[in-house]
This record gives sequence, structure tokens and C-alpha cells, in this order.
Amino acid sequence: MKDKKKKPKPANKSTKIRKHPSVPKGAVSAFYAGENNFKALVDNAADGIMIIAAGNGKIVYANSGAVKLMGYNANKLLRTNIRDHFLTDRLTDNVKLSQRALKEITAPNRHEIAIINKSGKIIPVEITGSVFNWRRQKAVAFIIRDISKHKQQLNELAQQKSSLKEKIDNLTYYDGLTGLLNRSRFIELLNEWTHDAQKSAVNRGALLLIDIDQFKFISDTYGHGMGDDFLRRIAKLLQATLQYINVQHFNEPGKENVLCRLAADEFAVFLPYANRATGMDVAEQLRKNVERFFQPDMPSHLTVSVGVSLYHNHGDTASELLTKADIAMFRAKDLGRNKSHFNTPEDKDIEKMRSRLIWKENILEAINEDRFEVWFQPIVDLKDDVTRHYEVLARMRGMDGNIILPGPFIDIAERFGLMETIVKIIIEKAMRLHADVNKQGGHLTFCINISGKELTNEGFFHFLQSTIYKTGIDPEFLVFEITETASIGDIGMAIKILRLLKSIGCHISLDDFGVGYTSFLYLKEMHVDYLKIAGPFIGNLAHNLNDQLFVKSIVSVAKGLNIKTVAEFVEKGETIKILKEIGVDYAQGYHIGMPSPTLDHQRPAPKIIESL
Repeated sequence: MKDKKKKPKPANKSTKIRKHPSVPKGAVSAFYAGENNFKALVDNAADGIMIIAAGNGKIVYANSGAVKLMGYNANKLLRTNIRDHFLTDRLTDNVKLSQRALKEITAPNRHEIAIINKSGKIIPVEITGSVFNWRRQKAVAFIIRDISKHKQQLNELAQQKSSLKEKIDNLTYYDGLTGLLNRSRFIELLNEWTHDAQKSAVNRGALLLIDIDQFKFISDTYGHGMGDDFLRRIAKLLQATLQYINVQHFNEPGKENVLCRLAADEFAVFLPYANRATGMDVAEQLRKNVERFFQPDMPSHLTVSVGVSLYHNHGDTASELLTKADIAMFRAKDLGRNKSHFNTPEDKDIEKMRSRLIWKENILEAINEDRFEVWFQPIVDLKDDVTRHYEVLARMRGMDGNIILPGPFIDIAERFGLMETIVKIIIEKAMRLHADVNKQGGHLTFCINISGKELTNEGFFHFLQSTIYKTGIDPEFLVFEITETASIGDIGMAIKILRLLKSIGCHISLDDFGVGYTSFLYLKEMHVDYLKIAGPFIGNLAHNLNDQLFVKSIVSVAKGLNIKTVAEFVEKGETIKILKEIGVDYAQGYHIGMPSPTLDHQRPAPKIIESL
């Protein structure tokens, strides 16, 4: 009996697939494992992923990232509509965006929108939408990324850029000490106004230049910190006064006054459309308010001199108006300070004032073009009539090649704060030449002038010390002559710097002894090595017994203190004999030798003629 053929067991789908010869062994299980892994990956993605039904906008799927972002649990979120999470004022735009995605009008791309979570928090997000079939219906899959931190960083960066721009603008346009407009911005605005005024046929506008009287003396006396405090308070006072004046005279758009800090102790005010009477009235109000200004913690009263110029009577540009206002301001100072003055052609010193401004520019050009030169005047030793010492002098060479003596430019240089620069140029050049001469066996001594003001500046000592070091000269052959002792504001600092100079081997000389503020007290406190007897006691020495007695007393005291004496302004041969009899050590003057750009140290000085 034939065995019955066993019917094969029905195979499930997976069995059929597994038995198909083209399907490798284990591929089906790998397929389902991969599908599960992909689902897990989507469910747990950090970004939110939601699937939106095309027909009604209902959320049909949301992963854990979307749940966390929206603040709902999964079941409640799937009961909501995507429109529930749009901002009301942006609902239409967001719906249109979804509709465009559904119609596949636009390819998948990123859009930034804002959504509202369960707690009502508005969250900026970036969404990317793609259309696909979801359970036999069209749907849109949205990938939603929270960009709150990114937006916050962008906002912070924008704020930083805005703050940086504000700081740059402040540095560019405003004075760091007072907060007022600075000079360059003020001139820029003034030029813009004059340019527009010429187009519109405006013929009025007043410029006020305000200079604090003797402010440098106050700053030197009480210190630069107190000086800066003065400037800040004066700036605030001028601002407050002008705000009040603005209401009285210029309370119209485009007519506001403009205030700036023009220079160290100078301020400028421009009054658009103001005539002469208004300009002078404002100048007087400002001057009087400063004059009355006093605070208990401030050690001194201040006054100002004000110069006024008028557009377009005195000029059509900022430069012309400033020049004329500057002339008027100087005139106010010459009239006794604490005054306001309107620029008039009748001022006798207009040309003089104008020349000061020209001189300033000439000095600046000479500095930039290296036209300051070192000249020398011989100082003879009266014991052997040989010249071993030279006083270092400053000369300025003009554009035409002619030599200009210090008289015309020193006052201007000091007025505009250029003197220290010139002094440093002369000292550095002299020291370099000194180093070259002494390397050749010259063994000359250079006497270099420094003012009492420089003696209160410790930074100036460091300049001298570094220049000596750089040039490699022997400090034994350097004598620093102290001039303008009246300007020594801090005698303690001056003595400290003199001791520092002596400690590195330099010598000290006191100039113009016997006149001004010099006294025997300086000899005791400053420990000087040389004493220059002032010229007024030397010029007529041969014929004036009082001068002889005074010189003898100076020499007697100097010898007792082991100080060498130098007679200045020796212009007559007969003076030499008396100087030797009195016991003066050195002589200097036109009779000894004229200032020269060269050193004639290669041969002995000619015998001094002791009589005419």
C-alpha cells in the first residue's frame, strides 16, 4: 500500500520570502529589525517631527522631540490641530505655508516661524516640510528645530555690534573727558551748515570761542586730576546754560545751538541764524555764569574770555569763522580777561593774532620736516681762557632757509603745547652730537636748558635717562640748566628729579640767579653745581659798584657751597678783568662767542681781550 503523500504545511509570508532563492538567508529579519531601528531613531530624534494630515491639519504623529517642545503629552498633542500652535497674527501666513507644501508648489526648504507651546511660551523654530503619503492619504512631515538659543545668540551679537558701533561713534565724534562733541565733529557739522546756508541764502550765524583764563596755571598748581574735574564741571555748566538759552532764542527745529570741546581748555558754541546782538548776549550769559560758578570743594574761581565771529560777515567756512573768533578771544584776554569781544576790523592787534595762528602751523610743519636745529654758544674758563663748555640753543630754520631765533616761536609753542616736543628734539640731537664729538676725544661739556615746568614731570626724567643710555654719552659731561624757576609748581618733585639726574652722573646749573624767583634757598635745596649770574648784574659791571658788590656776594656764597659761577651776557672786554678779580669761574656772551651751528673745539679759543 502506497504511503500517502504528506501535504506541505501552509507557509507564512516570511517563509515564502525566506525560501525564495533570490533572498539571502536572514534578510527578512534584518529588514524588520532595520525598520524598527528607523522608527526608534525617528521617535527619539532631538528635533521635533510631526506628521500633519492634509485634509484638516490634524497632527497624526509626533515624536518625543515634538512632544517635549510643545509641552503636551503625546496623546493630547495628537488631538490638536497644527493651527492651534501658530501665533494668531501669523496664522494666515503659516497656513499658507502649509498649503503650499501640501500642493507641492515649493520644494522642501527651511522656514523660520514661531509657535506657541502649552504654557503659552512663544518659541522661534525652523521647520522643514515634505509631502508624502501617510496611510493612504496625503500628509506633510515637518521637522521642527528649536532655534531659541540661536536667536538669543544673534540678538546678543546684534546688541554687541550696536554697543560697539556706539562706542566707536563716541570715540569718533565725542570728547572722552567731557562727553561733548569733539573738534573734528564740530568742524564737520559747521562746514555742513555753512555749505547748506550758502545754497539757501542764509546770512546769519554766530560762532563763540570760549577759553578758560589761566587754566594751565590752575592745572599745574592743583594737579591734572583737579584740572580735568574743572573741565567736566565747566562743560556741564555750559550745557545747562545753553539749554536754557535754547528755549529763549532758538526753540525751533534746525536752530539748536551746538557745543563742543575745541581744545584742552577751549570750548566752542555755534548759534545758527543768530545775529551779532544775540551772539554777544549769549556770550555774556555764558561768561557771567562761569564767573559766578563756585562750589565748596573747588579751590578756585574760574573765568573765561569769549571771542565772537559772525557768518558770513567774518567768513563763509568753519576755518574762517574759527580764525576770526580766535582773534576776538585773544583780544578779550588782552583787554583784561573775563570779557566777551566781537571781532572788528578796528582791533589793532588783528594781524598779531592772525600771525599767532600762522606761527602755530609753521611750528608744526617745522617739527614734521625736522627743521629744528641745535646751535651752540661757547662758555670760556676764566682760569686758562679755554672753551670746554657750550650752551645748547634751539633754532628753527624757515621754509626759505633762514634761521629763526627762539623769541618769535617760543611763546606760540608754549601757548599751543608744542614746547615739550621741541625741547625733546633739541636734547636728542645735542646728545647724539655730543656722543660723536667725545668719541673723537673732544671731551666737551654741553649745557642743556630745562624749564621749571619740566622738573615737575617725572616722565621727562625718564626721557633724559633713556636718551643718555641710547646715545651712550658720559653723563659727567652734561649740565642741565634750570630756567624759569617761577614755574616750579612742585618743589618736592623738582628736587627729586634733580637728585635722580645727579645720581646718574649729570651736573645741575641754576640760570638767571639774582632775578625773578631765584634765591639762596634754591642753592641749599637743589644742590646745584653751577650758578649763572643774571645778565642785568654783568652788563654794566665795570661802571656800577652796586653790581660789583652783588656779584661778589654771590661768588662768596657759591664758593662756600663749592659751586662754580658763570657770568652771562659778557659783551665787553673790560668786564673780563673784573670778573677774574672777583673770582668768577666762567664767562659767556657775545664778547666770548656768538651762537653757531658748529663747534670750534679743534683748536684753543683765542686769548680773551680784557679791554676795548
